[in-house]
Amino acid sequence: MSVDEVHSLFAGSPFHWWISGGLALELHVGRSWREHSDTDIGIGRDQLHLVAAGLEGWDFWVASKGVLTRWDGRPLSQAKNENNLWLRWADRDQWALDLTINSGTDQEWIYRRDEALRRPWEAAVLEHEGLPYLAPELQLLFKSKDPRPKDHE
Repeated sequence: MSVDEVHSLFAGSPFHWWISGGLALELHVGRSWREHSDTDIGIGRDQLHLVAAGLEGWDFWVASKGVLTRWDGRPLSQAKNENNLWLRWADRDQWALDLTINSGTDQEWIYRRDEALRRPWEAAVLEHEGLPYLAPELQLLFKSKDPRPKDHE
């Protein structure tokens, strides 16, 4: 899905969401430098039930440790590395979204790999022309764990 399609899909939703991944970095600098095979959307772990309720007609799959398992609506375990949901329309084979599951409270975003790293939401999620996106320093922090050639771009 394009960023504009994602914005239309999630605008007015009762949960926090933001563009993440390489697209977040591109929104921050205002230009694109490579193609993207998917669209990453950040959401809070405690808001998954709201996302599922708002996306009727979609298939949700847990992506963990290289295995895809249909999501049955249960809480996802951070300890089991259940930090991504892949989504597609129920009547299609092509994946449309990668939901990256994040931690946080009502007041602040929390880095799931080290809970000592925290930011107030207004510093963690910025906006570009009405589109929320993960702040570049936080996105780069995620990418720093296992950088791939496309991350170096």
